[in-house]
Amino acid sequence: MHYNIVIVADERYIQHSAVMLTSLFYTNREKKFIIYLLTDGISLETEAKLREVCTNFHAQLNVINCSIENLGDFPIGQWQPIMYFKLLIPQLLPSSEERCLFLDGDMIVHDDIKPLYFWNLEDKVIAAAEDIPDCIAFKSRLGLKAIDICINSGVMVCDLIKWRKMEHTLPIMAYASKIIGKIVNEQDVLACYFQNKIALLPIRWNMTTFYFFRSPKIFDKYLSELNVSKRNPGIIHFAAPIKPWFKDCQHPYRKLYSKFLKLTPWKGCGFSIYEQLTLWGRIKKIIRNYLNNLGILKDPMFTPPITK
Repeated sequence: MHYNIVIVADERYIQHSAVMLTSLFYTNREKKFIIYLLTDGISLETEAKLREVCTNFHAQLNVINCSIENLGDFPIGQWQPIMYFKLLIPQLLPSSEERCLFLDGDMIVHDDIKPLYFWNLEDKVIAAAEDIPDCIAFKSRLGLKAIDICINSGVMVCDLIKWRKMEHTLPIMAYASKIIGKIVNEQDVLACYFQNKIALLPIRWNMTTFYFFRSPKIFDKYLSELNVSKRNPGIIHFAAPIKPWFKDCQHPYRKLYSKFLKLTPWKGCGFSIYEQLTLWGRIKKIIRNYLNNLGILKDPMFTPPITK
């Protein structure tokens, strides 16, 4: 059997998606993967590099070119329009495929994904982790009730059979057009379209940067699993402006990005600085990190690096 993995990336993000896939292959070596890349176009050189990554781990790569012109006037905000390609998954994958796992590119897969891929959806259509409490403010904008679920769409287990049945009744793109005045990204569309059809995943399968803060303000129901999930995350999601490919990233698992980058054709790529600091500013930052490591300071955003 094989695992269907769907990713969305453009020329600028392929390197990071390649690192994510390398971590997936590395931690799941005995599995057979079919990768579906949904893109608005990448160069032949870039595609060759990504194929090399997949071939090295005996994975199959299918590149599906999509046009952003078919997306209409959906809002994009700080994101890229290709994010809406997620909404086309059941149409773009072969009709013979019944299930897939979508993964964002800014991630590291840290565990066996079999339990995730075969998550029991029961009568639901997708499985995803709940978004952080900030999403509560979004619910009124989207017309959702307080008890409704807002997901983080970076990790999604999709029942393609059920999703296609929903498409026959109301195509998701047509639905998105109806609520275009409420949404800011594809995640809003997914949360509304699949409301009451979402199975919740444990947060360890989508450990966003938010969960690694020293004193996170998270939903109380996740407190019991937080510490275990921080020590043993299933998927690490670098969902913050300062990603691990920036020198000044402070994420505790940032070194894993460099580890898997070295196993790709992009090894040797230099890291830039996200936050440009003066010499004195850099010195102060080094001192603060040192004092935080000693426990003298307790900055809420500081966490020591984890390399395993």
